[in-house]
Amino acid sequence: MTTVGERLIYLLEEQDMKQTELAERVGISKQSLYKYLHCKCEPRAEVIAKMADALNTTADFIVGLTNDPKAISRDETDEQVARKETELLSKFRRLSVDDQIRIEERMNIMLEQ
Repeated sequence: MTTVGERLIYLLEEQDMKQTELAERVGISKQSLYKYLHCKCEPRAEVIAKMADALNTTADFIVGLTNDPKAISRDETDEQVARKETELLSKFRRLSVDDQIRIEERMNIMLEQ
């Protein structure tokens, strides 16, 4: 699956949802949804966000930034990120000063790429 349309079709099939139902939930016409499904045009960001909510997935999956369609609400995502950040910070603080410097240098290199 490489296109927005292919990903939307996949999600519709996985959830056994009709195209008309998705169009209604998102507040778009059936014609607009048809164009998105068949790659005639790309949906706007706010439409992608509404489709992600309606299809219990993330906008990142719909646009191809991730291949994980797992349904995660924004609140759960924020909580998961906060836990991971806390865990990483705790580990970082247990490192020696020299190791902290090395980690920071590696992060800077990775961010420059």
